[in-house]
Amino acid sequence: MSEVIENTEVALRDLKECQSRHNVSSCEFCREAARCEKKESFEEMVVLNLQENTKVLQECQREQNFFSCLQCQKILDCSVRNRYVSAVYLSMNKGNGGSFEF
Repeated sequence: MSEVIENTEVALRDLKECQSRHNVSSCEFCREAARCEKKESFEEMVVLNLQENTKVLQECQREQNFFSCLQCQKILDCSVRNRYVSAVYLSMNKGNGGSFEF
């Protein structure tokens, strides 16, 4: 596991602990969110995590000579694709427990 992925997991855990301490299910309900270092750190790590996973996925596709994962027989059991999907999900919900910000 890469350092970026590990740091993202730590940042998410810290963010969830902070939300719990403030008794909120999402940062959007917290009065401290605008100046929260944990939220800022998490958001930075999410961007780096998504960038890294996108790069790894694209490298895999190039190595396989595919334009899309849909062309690959391993699509359902692919750890590279699964990490990428998780990174996308995390970047969409910003740690808000399923509440998406589009």
